[in-house]
Amino acid sequence: MSKNRTTSRRDFLKFAGAGSIILGATAVPALGASPRGSKDNIGSAKNIIFMVSDGMGLGTLCATHQFLKLKENRSSQWMKIYQDLPVVRSLCETHSATGLVTDSAAAASCWGIGERIENGVLNITPDGRKPVTLLQKMKAARKLTGLVTTATTTHATPAGFVANLPARTQQAEIAQQYLERGVNVILGGGWTHFDSNLKNAYQKFGYKIVQHRDDLLAVKEHQPLLGLFSEKYMPFEIDRINTPELKAVTPTLNEMSQVALAQLSQGSEGFFLMIEGGRIDHAGHANDAATILLEQIAFDETIATVLKFIEKNPDTLLIITTDHGTGGMQINGVGNDNFETIVPSYFDTNKTFLRLGDFKMSLEQLFVESESLKSNSAFRDLVIKTTNLKFKKEDLNSLTDVESLRKILPAYTAAGWTSGNHTSEMVEFCAYGPGSSQFTPYLRNDQVHANILRAAGLS
Repeated sequence: MSKNRTTSRRDFLKFAGAGSIILGATAVPALGASPRGSKDNIGSAKNIIFMVSDGMGLGTLCATHQFLKLKENRSSQWMKIYQDLPVVRSLCETHSATGLVTDSAAAASCWGIGERIENGVLNITPDGRKPVTLLQKMKAARKLTGLVTTATTTHATPAGFVANLPARTQQAEIAQQYLERGVNVILGGGWTHFDSNLKNAYQKFGYKIVQHRDDLLAVKEHQPLLGLFSEKYMPFEIDRINTPELKAVTPTLNEMSQVALAQLSQGSEGFFLMIEGGRIDHAGHANDAATILLEQIAFDETIATVLKFIEKNPDTLLIITTDHGTGGMQINGVGNDNFETIVPSYFDTNKTFLRLGDFKMSLEQLFVESESLKSNSAFRDLVIKTTNLKFKKEDLNSLTDVESLRKILPAYTAAGWTSGNHTSEMVEFCAYGPGSSQFTPYLRNDQVHANILRAAGLS
C-alpha cells in the first residue's frame, strides 16, 4: 500500500465518528480489493467483528444514505467505507436449504457452521448432525466472544453463531446454551427468556447482570457481562428518542457495542463480536419506512465506533452485511408520473421522501396507542400529530386503523414496498482488514464461515 493510501486511511478512521463529510483523495475499486485467493494477511486477524443489519435490502441501504445526504448533507458511514477504504465488496447469495428465501435462523446458521440448513432451525443439518459452531471454535482458540443486538439476545441471528437447536423459538434453551458455551458478553433485549434460576446460574459463573442504561455505561471491571434491557425486543429507535422514559433506561446499539468492545478487547488472544441491528428487519416486515431509516442510521453510527476501534487495533477483521432483505423497500419517483400525457420529471421526489424525517412514532407503537382510542377521528388526530402529514380529504376519511394508514403512506412518502416478507435478493457483504482478500465478489452465505476461520488462522 502506498504512503498516500495509508495516510488517507488513517485520516478517514480518525474522523469517521465526527459526522464530517470525508471524501478520500484516492478512489478504491468497489469490488475485489485483492486478487482472488491472495494469501495476504491470512491467519493474522486477532479480532473479528461481524456486523449484521438484519433484513436490510439494497433499497434500505440506499434510502438511508440518500436520506442522510438530503437531510444532514453527509454520507452514511457504510458508503464512506466504500468511498475511502480498501474493502472487499461482495454480492452474497442468501438461500437456505428450504429454498430461495431464507429466514434469519437458517441464514445465521450458514455463518455459524458453514452449511445450509432448513428455515427455522439452528445449526442442525437436514441429516441430523450438530456441527461445532463458529463461537465454539473461537472459544477453543481462547478468544473472548460477544453478542450485541437490538432484538432479544436469544433471537435467531445471535443464536445462529452459538446454538444447536431444532427450533429458533426455543429461546430459553438458547439462553442456557449461551451460558454452557461461555459467551462472555451478551447485550440486548429479552429478559423474559432468562428466568430467575438461569440468572442465578449466570451470576454463579461470574456474570455481572445489568438491566438499565446507566448500569451498563458504569461497567468498568473486566468480567462476563449479561445485559437485558427490555422484556422482549428493544424499542425502535424512533420510539426511544421520542419517549423520555425509554431514552433514560435504554442503551443504544452504539453504546452497547462500545461496552462490548471495551470488555472483549482485554483478552490476550483476541475476540469475536457479533453486532446486530435486529429491528431493521421488523420495520421491514411492518413496511414502516420512517422506522427502518432510523434503525439503519443507528446501525450506521455503530459502524463509526467500530472503525475508531480498528484504527487502534488494525489486526481486526471487520465484516458488514445482512442475512436477507425484508419488505423490498424502494424510494419511488413522485411528480408528473403519468406516462400517457407527459414525460415524468419526478420533481417532487426529494421533498416527499424527506417527510419521513417528521415522523415521531413507529407504526408498532401507533397501533399500541390507538387501541385505547374511542373513535376514528381520535385516531386521525393521533396520526396527524405523529406524522405531520397533510392528507387529502378522501385519504383522511379512509383512516380507521394502522393497516389503512400503511396502505396510503407510500403516496405521501415516496417509500414503496414489495411485501411484508423476506426477499430472495442478493445482499451487500463487505470485509475490511486482515484476511478480507478471501472473500470474493460473488459469495454464497455458506462460504463465509470457512473464510473467517482462514482469516483468523483457525483452519
